[in-house]
Amino acid sequence: MGNITIKNLSRVLLGLALCLTINKSQAITTTVKGAIPSVVSESSGLDYNGNASFWTHNDGFGDNRLYKVNFSGTLTQTITVTGATNYDWEDLTHDANRDYMFIGDFGNNNCDRTNLCVYRIPYPHTGVVSAAADAIHFSYPDQRSIPSSWMNFDVEAFCHFNGNIYLFTKTDGSAIGYTKMYMIPDNPGTYVATLVDSFYTNDRTTSADINADGTALVLISNSHIHVFKNFSGNNFFNGSHTQINISGSWTQKESVTFTSNNEIYLTDEDNGSGNNLYYVSLSGYIPAATTNAVNEIENSSASVYPNPASELVHFDLSKQFKTVSIQLYDITGKLVNSVSYDNSQQVVMNIDKYSPGIYFYKILAEGNLLKTERLIIQ
Repeated sequence: MGNITIKNLSRVLLGLALCLTINKSQAITTTVKGAIPSVVSESSGLDYNGNASFWTHNDGFGDNRLYKVNFSGTLTQTITVTGATNYDWEDLTHDANRDYMFIGDFGNNNCDRTNLCVYRIPYPHTGVVSAAADAIHFSYPDQRSIPSSWMNFDVEAFCHFNGNIYLFTKTDGSAIGYTKMYMIPDNPGTYVATLVDSFYTNDRTTSADINADGTALVLISNSHIHVFKNFSGNNFFNGSHTQINISGSWTQKESVTFTSNNEIYLTDEDNGSGNNLYYVSLSGYIPAATTNAVNEIENSSASVYPNPASELVHFDLSKQFKTVSIQLYDITGKLVNSVSYDNSQQVVMNIDKYSPGIYFYKILAEGNLLKTERLIIQ
């Protein structure tokens, strides 16, 4: 058997323990909502636009277009991304305010690319037909040779969180085991990525997303959904982990996006089967965003500005309420401020004493939740 040092034995035992933990997984069934249009035969990225539609794209073919589909998969809009080439687009994501969309041109199956990048465009809106891209170029700090025989430099999944982009590797060959997580800035430029962490998914990660309040991260593969929650900051892998098996026949699932705090949609490529839009409820694994059975008030709205903010935040409600409460939470979920008003329609909160970062606000009108979203304090 050869010599096994105490250090190596510890690694072996750790790997066995992780395998046992991962095998204690649960199963879930997806619901087909519709077929992806045939023009997108390899839907490799998916991003919910917050308004009953998704953006998606092809995996390669030199196709530098984005396609918007509704909840049933019907094509409603096409945008050409200028100043960009689709070498191997693999995923989509956006920042907290949807100021920008990010397109991951980092597919690297042979671990031999030297032109890895993320494209950044203004978040596309209805009626737009083209968008100019800026490029965020990057390389890996731990890749010693190009091509690499160690097949763990292919990224097909990423998300945006707290001003940075997080990349997750899709391992292959003998490298299958640990998914690595890298971090790069979200501004155009050329960077060496920071290797932040790794996790023993023992899987081939194809897409990622983080929910709107930053409390849960999902990584998907063709057969599994990995849910991470109860983490602090960007220590995603230090929280709790649940592996969920996707029931039914195998298809090549390539993209995921959150539509609520605990609901996701998936797409798969057309490799003889698939090319569909799927719905999955994760309510059994991720709690809803609201608490204490607070219900949203129908036919009411609120305008919150500026966001990002540095001194004052204005909350303009669509009508006057007898009581209004504004609650501000930090990224860990801790309540840092709460103010209440009577007979109010316009409210102002002073936030100049808080450290820069991501926060979340809740607007409670007459005891009911009117709105909850991220607030960026500069």
